[in-house]
Amino acid sequence: MSFEFLAADAATVVDGVRPEPRSPIEWAHRDAGAQIGSQDGWRIVTGYGAARAEAAACGNSVGVADLSYLGKLELQGEPEVVVAIVAELAGGASLAPGRAALAERVWWCPITAGRVLAVTPPEATASLRDALETVAAAAPGFVSVCELTTALCSNAVVGPLAREAFARTTALDLRPQRFAEAAFAPVSVARTPGMILREHGDRFLHLFGAGYADYVWTVFIDAATELGGRAVGSDALGPPFGGEAAADA
Repeated sequence: MSFEFLAADAATVVDGVRPEPRSPIEWAHRDAGAQIGSQDGWRIVTGYGAARAEAAACGNSVGVADLSYLGKLELQGEPEVVVAIVAELAGGASLAPGRAALAERVWWCPITAGRVLAVTPPEATASLRDALETVAAAAPGFVSVCELTTALCSNAVVGPLAREAFARTTALDLRPQRFAEAAFAPVSVARTPGMILREHGDRFLHLFGAGYADYVWTVFIDAATELGGRAVGSDALGPPFGGEAAADA
């Protein structure tokens, strides 16, 4: 079965123009005053016209940003084959239960022993998908690569009160001594299936089904507002995909 229809670059071309993919709740961001920009073929929320307030939220309380433009590719197969493929494409990186690995700006997140989700910056999604499909085709046994970029949304939850925002939606213990940098967990969040990755410091990535995008956004913005935080755009977040600590984790 082909999953190409889930790829961000699979949109129908109309009059020679391929429409830019966007968040499924761009309308909600626009209603909230969002400024929309473009990055690597995606329409993204760059800010809400309050750069200082957005930066302050990320630094002092909690900011929530829609990063649905991140690529999501799922590799499935026999555990030993999946481990070998990840090691080949991630510079020898090894995976352990509950621990993601960052290599060349791609997060490799183990969902189970035989399922790994690769989260990529938008400019790297197509090339990584091609590399995964090439290696998978030559691998022994059953191996599949599923493009889930438009099937999964991803929000960044950032700031010293990010854990408190999650505490209002999930029972997962996110204290640093229990959920270290590069920790990853498939878990129920706001009573919906999801996954949480701690990238570095107080920066978390929450992944969930696109059909829940409006609901999840509302839940987290309500929580952030009660904590003195707010919605923020990508400009307030700084460089994505971790810092030195995450890269070395």
